[in-house]
Amino acid sequence: MRLEVGTFPVSEIVEGSQTHWNDGVLEIDLGELRSIVSEDPNVGNFEIDILQPGDDVRVINYTDIVEPKVKLDGPGIAYPGICGRSTAMVGQGRTHRLGGCAVVECIDTSQVIVDDRVGFTRKQSGSPDPFFDMSGRNAVTPWALMHNICVSFEAPSGMNAEDRHRILHSATLRISDRLAQTVADLAPPEQEVFDLTPKEGLPGAVFIPHLSSTEWSVGARSSLGMAVYGQTRLSAPWLIEGTEMLDGAVSQRHSWMLANNPVVLDMCRRHGKTFNFLSCIIQRTNWTMQVEKEIAAERVAHLAAKIGAGAAITTTDIRGQRFVETILTLQACERMGIKTVLLTEEEDPEGGTAPPLLVSPPEVVSVVSLGTGSVPDTFASVGRVVGALSHPDEHWFGEQPLIPGRYGAYHAQDIFGWGTQSLADY
Repeated sequence: MRLEVGTFPVSEIVEGSQTHWNDGVLEIDLGELRSIVSEDPNVGNFEIDILQPGDDVRVINYTDIVEPKVKLDGPGIAYPGICGRSTAMVGQGRTHRLGGCAVVECIDTSQVIVDDRVGFTRKQSGSPDPFFDMSGRNAVTPWALMHNICVSFEAPSGMNAEDRHRILHSATLRISDRLAQTVADLAPPEQEVFDLTPKEGLPGAVFIPHLSSTEWSVGARSSLGMAVYGQTRLSAPWLIEGTEMLDGAVSQRHSWMLANNPVVLDMCRRHGKTFNFLSCIIQRTNWTMQVEKEIAAERVAHLAAKIGAGAAITTTDIRGQRFVETILTLQACERMGIKTVLLTEEEDPEGGTAPPLLVSPPEVVSVVSLGTGSVPDTFASVGRVVGALSHPDEHWFGEQPLIPGRYGAYHAQDIFGWGTQSLADY
């Protein structure tokens, strides 16, 4: 697989009379973007805000963050499979992206009854409401340092969670597509070529991210939650090229993080030099029975061995049963002779009374810590809050409490080692 990625850095976003990119400046015609969102009359009320790094702004109710990217050569479309988009295989040809820029999707559910499905897609059970600050001492997420177009929707009433998600996320993608189209015909100032053709004489390595499935909560046909080519259900492991990941083959909820996965990027860049990056093996979690967890883990290890992997990096996306399922995969790989590194956040130390890992069997011999996900200081008060169409609760403008650990800490969750919050403990 060979993918050329052209990057157009965004150093500033300005409101103007047209939508185009020139020498780092992304000019946006807000009227045009509003028309694009309103193409579907079911969208209802919404607002669009332009946010710059360092703004005295707190973003609340965010449900996904999408990097604008467009496929130029090769099959498929960026972020395939979701919201009715083509499922053609991506990861080859040419893709252009707006670097340092994102579309932030926020959904204000204050005026509707929030059912379990919507609650699940908004945040992990028991965690703080999702938010991030664009400035201040705890602006530690990657998107706090980016130039963002924030689209705040009022969740439509009178429809189920599936329809709400399809309508609102489709609108987000339409904006992302339009912004990416501004650089479709331009020569990129930065270009990187990822050619994953195996080189003789090098060992093989794979990346095994564990991604939670919502199937246990919302059913097999659901479109809610992280999707692989639009599929959110529990399934046998997916064999995905690293370049497919870069084109957004895995998206929703953490789209920007998944498409800019630093493990994938680093393995792509080191391919053919120190090892052959054979593939990503996407492993689903949230199986309901122990035997299912063990079968899934064994299939991953068998697949990795079958394609010639001698080494693997594996990640987990949260604690509890999903971490246990990650460890089962690690154990199965080690038993197959595949040397496996665990890249993970640690447990909340709970004042020194809790171990760093929920379980730590003998096969866990190489671990890279991403910290606890804690933010060890309070969040400063802000002058502006976006993400809610009705007036945000006053408490959002004030100082927010510190996040003591990663248990459900949506704000500081860092499952791939991207955010600066992973350095908080060091």
